[in-house]
Amino acid sequence: MIGHFPMKTEAAARSHTLLTLTMYSLNACFQTQGGKGLAQKGIRRLRTEDMSTIHKLIVFAGDYFGIFDVEEYALIVRAPPQYFVRINPQEVQRRLGLKD
Repeated sequence: MIGHFPMKTEAAARSHTLLTLTMYSLNACFQTQGGKGLAQKGIRRLRTEDMSTIHKLIVFAGDYFGIFDVEEYALIVRAPPQYFVRINPQEVQRRLGLKD
């Protein structure tokens, strides 16, 4: 990998060398127990933080807007799913003042 440079200019060779050394260092880091723990902690955090808003909708109505879970929005527009996964439909109906 390091013996074959994609371009012959000095800047390209320097960039290729630095990138290769960085990749080797990252690989060595993540082969250790601490690195593996850090990787798992990062992946778990990403899953909980970044995926927590994946089912949200922003609904605009004139000068107003609301952020709803897709299942909440389905209740509002009277097209509820057969099974609810993330919300309690009775609690949402009570909280939003929905009848039926």
